[in-house]
Amino acid sequence: MTFGSMLADLAADKFDIAMSGMGRTLERARVATFSKPYMRYGKLLLIRSDDQGRFKTLADLDRPGLKIAYNRGGLNDRFAHNMFTQATPVGFESNELATADLLAGRVDAQVSDSTAAIYMGRQNARLAAMSPDKVFHPIYVAILLRRDDHALLNYINIWLDQIELDGTLGKIRTKWLGDTR
Repeated sequence: MTFGSMLADLAADKFDIAMSGMGRTLERARVATFSKPYMRYGKLLLIRSDDQGRFKTLADLDRPGLKIAYNRGGLNDRFAHNMFTQATPVGFESNELATADLLAGRVDAQVSDSTAAIYMGRQNARLAAMSPDKVFHPIYVAILLRRDDHALLNYINIWLDQIELDGTLGKIRTKWLGDTR
C-alpha cells in the first residue's frame, strides 16, 4: 500500500485496517472512519547526525540548492511542498528509499513523522531528528477502517482502551521512542 492509493485501496477491500502512522484528517474521514486516537505526533525533519549544527530550523533547510526528501502521496508530501519555497522537494515511493538517499548525501533532509524520525535517530547513529522537541503540525494517530465496519471499530476501540489502561501502550511507546514526555 502507498499513502497515495490508501483510501481507494480501502474502499476496494484490499485491506481491513491501516495503522502505524495514520494521522486523523478531515480528508480521510470523508471516506473512511477512525478509531479513537492512541498517540499524538507531527512532522520532524530527519537529518544526518553530522549536520545537527548546520540544520536547526526549517529556515536553515529552506535554501536554494538544498534538497528535501519526502514519501509521495501522504502528509509528508503536502508538508514538503507547503513548507519549502526555496529548497527543492524530492519525492520517493517510500520512506526507506528517501532515507537511503539521505544517508548517501543525495538529499539534505527528509520529511518524516515525528515518531519515525525519533526512532530512526535512536537506531542509526548517522541519523538524527532535527529539534525533536519542536514538532510541526501535530495530529492524532488512530487506526483507519471502512466506515461501515462498526463491529470492528467497536472491538478496536475497546482493545485500545484496555492496552492504555493496563500500561501496555505506554511500555510500547517507551521501548521504541524513549521517554517522550
